Amino acid sequence: MIRAMTLGVMILIVFAFTSGKANGQTVLPPQEAARIVQLHDLKATPSLVSGVVVNNSPHVIREIQVLIKYHWLWANEFKPGLDSPGRVFALKVDKELKPGESTAFRYTPDPPLPQRQDGQYDPEVGVASFTIVSSDTTAAR
Repeated sequence: MIRAMTLGVMILIVFAFTSGKANGQTVLPPQEAARIVQLHDLKATPSLVSGVVVNNSPHVIREIQVLIKYHWLWANEFKPGLDSPGRVFALKVDKELKPGESTAFRYTPDPPLPQRQDGQYDPEVGVASFTIVSSDTTAAR
């Protein structure tokens, strides 16, 4: 089952001059950050996660990281085991996105998640962080 990530991870937005020098940074509220960079066509199974990252901002976006959490749900929650096989992975999207652009991403766990009979994986996928590149020198003020 795919659960939309509530962006519990803070989104760090760094405003930079087009020359590449950073002039400040701002942390956006999760709701605002979720409007700027969105995930579409998301498919998540224990063996493959895929989707499309979309830039909804009027600025260039780079250094996008997609956070993939494999929650382990015990078959018997009253007597869970000692070794949860759950995992977390941050996938770096190696593409700069111009306003309105999108790019596909794909992740296959390596090594593969262990096959077990005492529970199941519940993948959760969301945007962990990204950087906005702005030529507006007043953007961070």
